[in-house]
Formats: sequence, structure tokens, C-alpha cells
Amino acid sequence: MTTDEPRLYFARWTMLTILSLLACVSDWVCFSVAPIPKAFGEAFPGMHPSFLVSIFLSTNVLFCFIEPLMVLRYGLRKVVVGGAWLMFIGCILRSGIPGMMSSNRVLLVLGTIFVGAGQPFFQCTPAMLAAKWFGQNERTLATTIAINANQIGIAVSYMAGAYLVHSAVALHTYLCLITAVSCILLVVTVAFFKESPPTPPSYSGMLEAAKEVEAQAQIQISSGDKAKDGWVEMQTLIKLMRRLLLENGFCHALVAFAVSIGITNVVSTFLDHLLEHLGFHQHTIGITGALFQVMIMAGSVVLGSIVDRTKLYYKATLFCFGMSFIWLLATSEKRLHASLFVISILFLGFFVGPIQPITAEIAVEVTYPADENAIVAVQQVFGNLFSAFLVPICNTVRSVHLYELGARGLTRKVRMDYLLLLVLCGLGGGYFSTFRAPLKRLLAETDSKHGRLPMKLDLAVVSPTAERASATSSSTSALTSSPDSLHPTEESNQRHSRGDKAMGAARTFVTRMRERT
Repeated sequence: MTTDEPRLYFARWTMLTILSLLACVSDWVCFSVAPIPKAFGEAFPGMHPSFLVSIFLSTNVLFCFIEPLMVLRYGLRKVVVGGAWLMFIGCILRSGIPGMMSSNRVLLVLGTIFVGAGQPFFQCTPAMLAAKWFGQNERTLATTIAINANQIGIAVSYMAGAYLVHSAVALHTYLCLITAVSCILLVVTVAFFKESPPTPPSYSGMLEAAKEVEAQAQIQISSGDKAKDGWVEMQTLIKLMRRLLLENGFCHALVAFAVSIGITNVVSTFLDHLLEHLGFHQHTIGITGALFQVMIMAGSVVLGSIVDRTKLYYKATLFCFGMSFIWLLATSEKRLHASLFVISILFLGFFVGPIQPITAEIAVEVTYPADENAIVAVQQVFGNLFSAFLVPICNTVRSVHLYELGARGLTRKVRMDYLLLLVLCGLGGGYFSTFRAPLKRLLAETDSKHGRLPMKLDLAVVSPTAERASATSSSTSALTSSPDSLHPTEESNQRHSRGDKAMGAARTFVTRMRERT
């Protein structure tokens, strides 16, 4: 086997499809009863669907902390398969056996907890999957597809719930259908999902593969004391998270990600309430909810593709924040005609959705060569923790109105939930506008593509000690004039003469480490 040049495999699309479907079904479960509060209230009196959403998101936050440790020890395939098992078990607990309806609230909540525990293994790994399987100009698109597969799951929940469930009995059949889908997906995942391709897809992937092989070898050597190893891994993860939060530009990406996911989760949970003053039928609300999620996906794919080609991460994110604020402001106007109101909701989804995958890639860029999986895990922890608090707050204030003085002394009512989302969107966009961090991975890819391997990355591959030593020396080349422009400094050009030797050494190292394991 040779690693002289990066190579792409068609199987990367199979891996992406499986991971995306798992994420899709997990969010289908999360929001499965949100579009049908009346039927759910008949089956479980006194319980609102937003309670299950909050339980799901809270569990998700807890297991987002655990997920990086599991990936570090067991690898991508095993944790994804394990997450599929957790989701299947949770679906069975929620639905019960076909023909025997379960009205036990404890089992319903417990099943929701199981699915919430399994979701981080699909939700936090898209960037890692993209780095392992996809080339430089495909990673943002791959991450976009996998992350926004969650929105397709919510769209399915709105369409299926609105059209299939009109009574408590139909709710049981609906939950059994979800269980059957999760069972089929579990079988497919066990049979076809793989850890990584035979050879890395990019030059940065070659370096990451070398570090991963070396790390796995160290784990195997020191696996005698598992308790000690687990404690060391936990300490390493805590240090990594602390280092990420202190990294220049990471908090900007984190805040933008959390605001975006918070807005989409609130709209997805309370869409029936947002549209109730228009007198829409349940089917119309279901279609609108599904289209909202489709617009999130469409916007993410379109803008993600543009960002893949142009690398304009900063400008694209600011543009999305600005347009999201405008369309969110339009939806807060209750005097809008029904069709205009729905159009405003859909365009809100088109622009607020892409913020998540773009800022996920920004986080990877500014912290390179940090672990992509841990980066997305941190973002999901804060994003879902923020949503877990935001959803019950919006549920409390959704019937509260403020009065503002309008033209000619007239007053009009402004709903608190709309006002809260407007403030969050404005503050999030304003904070992100101060982003000025260098895009390190883009610089590393550019150097490697031209036969120049940044010295810091080369040392990081060879040994952890050298990595620590290099961290105290002068920093590597940076993107200096603006967040979206690439300007290698003189230091990068001075390394050109020894670039071929460095790249050759990296390739030889990858080959030897793979042969050794």
C-alpha cells in the first residue's frame, strides 16, 4: 500500500449517507410529537411535547461530554454503531411492542433519554468523518450534509406526524413505525459503516492519520490499567476543551453555532403556536414545518458549496446573521398576510441554518490541527445546552406580550418569544463580527499543496514532545489582512527549500506506522 498521493474513494458517500440517516432519525425521534400536541395530550394527559424535547437535549449535552472519550478509545465505527444500538433500544421503549400500546410515562421518558444519549455519536462526528474521508474542497459540503440531516429528520416528524397521527391510537402506530426504521438503519450501520478509507484523502489527512495511528498504538501499549488510562484520557479531554475555548476565534464560532441551533430548535418546537393565529389546519402546519427544515438544508448546501470554493467563512456567516435578523423581524409582525408570514418563516430557515455547518468548519480551521471530533462535540454541548434552557423559557413566555407605541399613537402587541429570538440573533451576529482569527488549516493545505510542510505540523506528527516544544516557539504562518484572506508570511516561504524532504518524511512515517499496526 502506498501513501504517496491523497486519494478519494466513492465509499465516502456511503459513509456520509449512513451517518446522515442516523442523525436524521435521531431528530425525528426528538421532535416526533412536537407537531401533534393534541393527540399527544390525549395519550399522555398533562404532558407537553416540549418537555420531551428538553429531556432529549439535556441528555444530549451530557453524552456530548462522553463522546470524545469514546471516540478516542474505540474509534469512529464503534461509537457510531453503539449510538445506533442506543437509538434502537430507546425507540422500542417509547413505542412498546406492536399491537400493545404503551402508556407508561416512565418508559416514554426513558426511551427518549436513550435516543438522546445515542445522538451525539452521529451529531458530533461529521467533521471527523469529513476529515477522514473527504478532500479539501469537499469537507464543508460533507459536514453541511451530515449536520443538516437533523433538519430532514425534523421535517419528516412534521410531515409524518401531521398526516399519520390524529388520535392516541394512531400515535402508537406512528412510534412503532419509527422503531422499525431505526431497526433497519441499525442493520445497515453494522454491515457497512467503516472507520476510514485505505489511504487518506488529503495532505492534512495524511498527517492526521499518522497521529491517529500513533495514538492508537500508545493506547494498545498502555492498555494494562484501563482505569488509569480512562482518567488520563479524561484529563487530556478537559485540557483540550480548555485550550479550544482559549483559542483565538473559537468562541466566536461557538457563540454563532449556539445561537443558530437555538433559533432553529425553538421554531421547530413551537411552530404550531407560531402559526396558530392564522387558523391553519394541522396538515398545513405540518407542510410548513417540513418546508422550514428543507429550507435549512437547502440554504446550508448552497452556501456551504459556495464557502467550499471561496473560503469566505467570515463574510458568509455575517451575511446569514443579517438576513436571519431581517426575516425574523418580518415573522414578528402579526399583521402579515398568511402567505407572507409563511414565506418569512421559510427564508428564516434558509439563512439561519447554514450558520451551523459554516461555523463548525470555522472552529476546525482556527484550531487546526486539533481533533475535529472534540471540536464539534464542544459546539454541540454548548449548542444543545443553550437550547435545553431556551426551549422551556420560550414555552413559559410564548403567551406573554409587550406593548409598543406605534405610528399615530397606536399600540401593538409584540410576543416575548419573538423578541427574545431577535435579541439573540442580533447579539450573536454582533459578537461574531469581531472575529479576526487566522484560518490555520487552510494555510496548512496551501503549504502542503505546494510541497511546503509547515514545521509546526511536521513536529506534531513526529512526537508529542516536539509538539509541546514547538508550541513555545514562534507561531506558524497566519491569515493576516482579513478573516477570509490567505497571506503566508515570509517564514512559510523560507521553508520551501526543505518542503520536499519534510513531505517525504511525513509520507514515510504514515506508511511505517500503518505497517507496524
